[in-house]
Amino acid sequence: MEWITIIFWLLIINGALGGQYILNWMGNQPRFVGDREVGVSPGVMTWWREISKFAWAAVAVTIEIIQGKRLKYFWPGMISMYTIIICAFTGVIENIGFFYLPRYYSPHIYAPYVNVYLAVLPFFGKYLFNAPVRREHWIGISLVILGLAFPYVPRIIGGSTDPKAILDSSAITWIVIINCCLCSQQILNNKTVQTAFEGVGANALVLWREIWKLVFITSALVFFPIVGNMLNLNLPTSIKKVNFENKILAKVDQSKKDFLLTYYEKKTETYDLKKDLPQETRDKLKKSLSTTEYDRFFSLFEGSFFPNNWLPIIFVVLAGLTGYIYSFGFFKLARFAAHFWVPYTNVYLAIIPFVMMFFGVNVTSYQIIGAFITTIGLVVGVSDYKRNKVVEIERKN
Repeated sequence: MEWITIIFWLLIINGALGGQYILNWMGNQPRFVGDREVGVSPGVMTWWREISKFAWAAVAVTIEIIQGKRLKYFWPGMISMYTIIICAFTGVIENIGFFYLPRYYSPHIYAPYVNVYLAVLPFFGKYLFNAPVRREHWIGISLVILGLAFPYVPRIIGGSTDPKAILDSSAITWIVIINCCLCSQQILNNKTVQTAFEGVGANALVLWREIWKLVFITSALVFFPIVGNMLNLNLPTSIKKVNFENKILAKVDQSKKDFLLTYYEKKTETYDLKKDLPQETRDKLKKSLSTTEYDRFFSLFEGSFFPNNWLPIIFVVLAGLTGYIYSFGFFKLARFAAHFWVPYTNVYLAIIPFVMMFFGVNVTSYQIIGAFITTIGLVVGVSDYKRNKVVEIERKN
């Protein structure tokens, strides 16, 4: 019965996760949002995603209450709540990264790399839940490493490589951050379910998590723009020539380009802002520079909660629905040690390259082969030919 439950939810989680990657990507592509500038920062997208997930979780909890579930079964206890709070904090960071990466890369390029944490998950499982680490895991690690490296074979052998298929330093930084966040969340999900009061269901845990995620992302969207304005990050007095031309002028239309060049004087190595400009002009310059996302960090949190272009929000709200579904599934399966089942939630990685081909994205044979090898490695890493029974982790509360 345990295997039937796991397989059922793994199918749902794979569909929801794969769908979320596609929806996040579509919401960040101008061609799907009216052939115009997206105009919504990753932070605002995250806010709307969490609003959507909270709404779906609230509906589910309301239905449970109408059906007669007692209110005491919606309080998980303080120990479990502490893990939910930490999990919500890392979840917000991870989600911002998941809205940043699709702006510049197709999901089939970065998705396999945000799951590298799975290679170390069994060691946490052994330490925290006394779950055995087997030889299949070591075989799986080898295959995953090979699969992740395979798309870079053309670059390794000195062949031509599509620049959009190569992860830059910002992307690698976000991939490291997302791996740390996802790894901590899988462990904390186990701890949350393990320490929750008897009778507290997955919907209650998802609802509490979304409440805290909304607290964190709302605070960030209020706090960081204030700090950015205080530091004048969107109106630097001097910008290196290469940065001004590549990170600013290359991203604006001709009218904005002419406007910026009117007030930024070209020097030998820099572009310098003219002095004693009226406040109205300075405000217009700030607005123009903010659209280029010149400051990569603070631009993550800029923009109104209610943007001019609502089409990206539609994709985000749909992603919130798929996010609720897989979050519910993760809590349903979290009573089992994470490394037994979490790698199987990533089988969709082998399918994403073909889906992106349907959207007209250039997908190489190396990327397709790499995705297959990575997926096989994930599956082999959790396979167990000697013992087929999956045992639940011991409850502490």
